[in-house]
Amino acid sequence: MSIENAFSDWGKIGDVVVLDGSEASARFGLNTIGAERRIRGALVAHDVSQVQKIVLTANKYKVALYPISGGRNWGYGSSLPAVNDCVILDLSQMKRIVELNKELAYVTLEPGVTQQQLYEYIEKNNLDFMVPTTGAGPSGSLIGNALEKGYGITPYEDHFGAVLNLKAVLPNGEIYHSAMSEFGGHRSDAIFRWGIGPYLEGLFAQGNMGVVVQATLALARKPQDVTQFLVFVEDEHFEEAVTAVGTIKQRFGSMLGGVNVMNRRRLLSMLGSKHEWLGEETVTEVHIREMAKKRMIPDWVVMGGIYCPHEIKSGIIKRIKKEFGRSAKHAVFLGRKDINLAKKLLKFLPIPQIKNTIKGVEQALSILEGVPSEVAIPLAYLKNHKKSPTRDNLSPDADGCGLIWYSPLIPIEASFVRDYTQEVTRICLAKGIEPLITLTSISERCFDSTIPILFDLNDKDERLGAQDCYRSLLELSREMGVFPYRVDVQTMRELFDSAEGSCSAILQKIKDVVDPNHILSPGRYSKFVPYE
Repeated sequence: MSIENAFSDWGKIGDVVVLDGSEASARFGLNTIGAERRIRGALVAHDVSQVQKIVLTANKYKVALYPISGGRNWGYGSSLPAVNDCVILDLSQMKRIVELNKELAYVTLEPGVTQQQLYEYIEKNNLDFMVPTTGAGPSGSLIGNALEKGYGITPYEDHFGAVLNLKAVLPNGEIYHSAMSEFGGHRSDAIFRWGIGPYLEGLFAQGNMGVVVQATLALARKPQDVTQFLVFVEDEHFEEAVTAVGTIKQRFGSMLGGVNVMNRRRLLSMLGSKHEWLGEETVTEVHIREMAKKRMIPDWVVMGGIYCPHEIKSGIIKRIKKEFGRSAKHAVFLGRKDINLAKKLLKFLPIPQIKNTIKGVEQALSILEGVPSEVAIPLAYLKNHKKSPTRDNLSPDADGCGLIWYSPLIPIEASFVRDYTQEVTRICLAKGIEPLITLTSISERCFDSTIPILFDLNDKDERLGAQDCYRSLLELSREMGVFPYRVDVQTMRELFDSAEGSCSAILQKIKDVVDPNHILSPGRYSKFVPYE
């Protein structure tokens, strides 16, 4: 059989780790969305030349490959391919930081480089740059997140927008470089993302045209001052607060990074005990009010970071207070000095509830400062009856957590956001899913709304209910004229197999030319064409 011949040839490539189907399924088959895939095997590469040989062999025998940077795509499918019978190509051991240019503020690295690795490199070399942190935590791949069009809340919140260039292995084994580099402009290629001629790098974001083996990312410098702000908002002033977020983003841009707007259920899910949330039904509104009153949590909290020189911080704070005006029940501004002072005072005032609050605020500030953290990952364990997030290096898929992310792009228009949040709440409660809502500004005009659909992965009825809730929310997107920026491995094929517009047709024609045997990530944000 062709796949047996392929594995025989792959086994002859020096230092490539080869796993058979059962080994690969055990290592890469776990996921939080409840999907199942037949995996034929896995290959762990360590350098570009190995990737080239692996791809050439796959093309020769027409065996499908599914490249992953680290596989921590929790809530979207983890390491799973879009279709059955793929061989996983694991790039997590490609860990070189090729260059960090101090003067021009960019880093060139490989797919296996994680948030934590870059952070340690920056700290060891005493450099003044921030890691583009995300909720995936310290073990998340920087390139993997960027290629999924991920985002964060530090400056340069649009992570694919921070990609200045990339290098990829094409299905024929050739190395893709931008036209700028091909014409001899490799220095220009590192500082101007659009290059010359058509912009082709976009084909590699959420795409299957090549295996990205290197990328250059713009880095934000550490500012003189990072100040966290928290604005407490009651529901009757919600629209005013949304308008204020759009206004301050327009006025201050990257000096604010991404601004989060969270409903009280979402905030309580991060602060409370998970045992308060376990059970077959959603937590009642009465209980939510009791928990919120106990912890002094309002209906909505707006949270963000101010990144600026010392001399203009007070002016920005003054303007933020003015824009929120009467919509703010309270507005709190905290820097590192404020947190350290509070911790010192609490040594003499041992109040557990306040200590926990300060700990949570400090963790949030650390992420704003570009320090990788697992603070967001415990959310995935909220409906997990068997495991609790009590250790480092958390792995929601290995621990059997149930999580599907719904993440539509929402215009920062107050009345629209109100209608959207009300509809999401209605649908989730009707489906037995906690409506945990966050809206994160990724520009002055756009929120990404992340809704974690949490469930007991081991309960078939809950699993099916969660998938039904996701489909209902996806239908809501279409009705409201918005759509997710990213979908899970089950949904992406359903969407593109039924697509009939010019965009999908052009994409398919390019795929047919670049990858005529359809061996790279078949069905990934594209129509599925059999590869054998």
